[in-house]
Amino acid sequence: MTNDAMTNAGDAPHRALGIGHWALGIALFFTACATIKQTPAERHAAAKAAFDTTTKDFHLPSAEAGGAERQRLLKEAARGYEQVLSKFKDQPFWCAQALRSLANVRATQGRTSDAVKLYSDVAKRFPDQSWEVLQSWRSAGDVLWEAGNREQARGFYRLLIERFDTSDAVQVVKTIVRGAKARLAE
Repeated sequence: MTNDAMTNAGDAPHRALGIGHWALGIALFFTACATIKQTPAERHAAAKAAFDTTTKDFHLPSAEAGGAERQRLLKEAARGYEQVLSKFKDQPFWCAQALRSLANVRATQGRTSDAVKLYSDVAKRFPDQSWEVLQSWRSAGDVLWEAGNREQARGFYRLLIERFDTSDAVQVVKTIVRGAKARLAE
């Protein structure tokens, strides 16, 4: 074998490695382009899938689990909701639900102040998501009430009543408003 043949044979792994990197780069480029070009309906569907998977695989099962398994499931649920919030900022419907659900996880973990802040953030970040705002303010009030912080809880109940106590509200909203009024009367 000549020196040229040996040199070329020795370079074959390096050429293959270069081709592999090139192919990986092309694959990543097209994957990124495909992600960027998602239609609004595809983005909505992807956000829904991420939210639903987190809820079904981690958050709901955490209610039935105990001990370390429950803590693991809650941690995974929080991580999943945080991913929805970071990856789907253009989807307020799903982000508002993810933020409220993350607050629910924090409340379950006994992190009351974190939960209340997150519940408050729903109205600040997603004011047009009325159902999530209503549920967040109710939950914040309830969590604070149960923790013995009645005055701060009353503030959330007042907000809820001011915004949602309307004559044309649907029955479920009227029921939640009545509950808030009952708490204020205590």
